[in-house]
Amino acid sequence: MVHFKNEEILNDTPVVVLDFDILEQNIEWLNNLAEKSNIKLRPHVKTHKSTYIADLQIKAGATGITTATLGEAEVMVNSGIRDILIAYPIIGEKKLKRFGKLLKHADLTVALDDIIVAKGLSEVGKANSKTIDIYIDIDTGNERMGRSPQESINEILEIAALPFINIKGLTSHPGHAYAESDVEKLKRIAIDDATELYKTKMLLEKENLHIPEISVGATAIARFTGEIPYVTEVRAGMYVFNDRNVMATGGATEDDCAVTIYSTVVSRPSKDRLIIDAGSKTLAHDPNIEGGFGRIKNQENLVIKRLSEEHAIVEIQGKCDLRVGDIVEIIPNHICPVINLTDEVYGFRGGVFEKTVTIDARGKNK
Repeated sequence: MVHFKNEEILNDTPVVVLDFDILEQNIEWLNNLAEKSNIKLRPHVKTHKSTYIADLQIKAGATGITTATLGEAEVMVNSGIRDILIAYPIIGEKKLKRFGKLLKHADLTVALDDIIVAKGLSEVGKANSKTIDIYIDIDTGNERMGRSPQESINEILEIAALPFINIKGLTSHPGHAYAESDVEKLKRIAIDDATELYKTKMLLEKENLHIPEISVGATAIARFTGEIPYVTEVRAGMYVFNDRNVMATGGATEDDCAVTIYSTVVSRPSKDRLIIDAGSKTLAHDPNIEGGFGRIKNQENLVIKRLSEEHAIVEIQGKCDLRVGDIVEIIPNHICPVINLTDEVYGFRGGVFEKTVTIDARGKNK
């Protein structure tokens, strides 16, 4: 546990703590890697949901940002950011009206995989006399958004024929990489992912449709930026903070994790169980391939086995000297939902409190 010179902040747990030194190191790392590889960096801000951190990323060299929702994009535009990829289909009259309003103030791109979504955006473009840039989602193995390359071709050609629509890029999310820990397997996933997008691009070239951007995104494979062929843009998000899931892939160490949770032991009802005050409303309920709901630093004999809303039930698997009132430091499994559960994080540098960072887009899930 880092020794803080502002211990009073820890008297009111659970508390989410940010190490500015690690944050800035992480931002610089991927920016330098992308720049060296001549690849654009468009970080996904759904991890931090903070206009302050997004601004740090842009000042470091990011060409723009990625958001998961229209609501996140609205917050970022209101802070002055103008180049945004909304990596989620925009559907429905209300959302399309919001999108049209936002379009007057920013350069927006939307990711989608269906012509019905594209038709709605085309109508917004017509109403605003503005062509809408879009990315097409391709499934490269994660089985979430997108069709296979072969199944995508006809749909993409139909979308390309719509007025006020410009297909700017092909995109994917190789989220299945998080199930792997072997470096060579991870690199193969990264290369196969980009290659499938490139194959799609080449099939479309034969149909006289040129698409300039190949955009990939996952922190699990971000370290291979520069070794992956065909890529023009990378959209990693969790690299700014990192977490236990990134660690499980070998993409980070404890020293690369910029955000941790401090929690107090509130009960030790038996020799093999203790309770801390960081439950599912703090840690979130995401699993990890190594088990447990977070890693308690410097306590190898402790496993967070279960969560209720305000309680974490910790199994003691050996010697443990912790008593009621003691504080532990936790690396969460998945940092994104953890950040979305808090209004602010406390930022420290060298153990000294520097400032509070507001989670501006917290709860902007639509």
